[in-house]
Amino acid sequence: MASNWGISQQRRRSEITLILPAWACILILALSIPPLRAEEHIVRTRRMEWLPSVLFIQPGDTVVWYGMQIHETELIEGMGPDGGTQWDSLIGAEGFKVTFNAPGAYIYSCDVHMNGGMVGAIVVGDVEPSNLAVIDAALP
Repeated sequence: MASNWGISQQRRRSEITLILPAWACILILALSIPPLRAEEHIVRTRRMEWLPSVLFIQPGDTVVWYGMQIHETELIEGMGPDGGTQWDSLIGAEGFKVTFNAPGAYIYSCDVHMNGGMVGAIVVGDVEPSNLAVIDAALP
């Protein structure tokens, strides 16, 4: 009986020796892949302009607007990609957030100050937005 116990212990040690390097490789590989984390970007107001006026982000990122005491933000109709996020905040919506998942260009404004040129753009993704022709056609 003692000899069977010794054989099973030896077999168990060799199984652990084989499994341990595999787990170590998986752990090292997992730690070496950069995390896919959405980022948060800030747009501020200065008088009647958005800062930055053009923002480049990645799908899944969130944009937060500050300085909204006398402003609001909304996507201009027809100025976003098909299936893209639509939004329309209230005046004074400090810290208003929108998460963008669909790649493309989004043209937005403060409707109250649009006549003063308070328009901004958010470009989502690394490639040229596919909806630029639609935006061009929608311009007056």
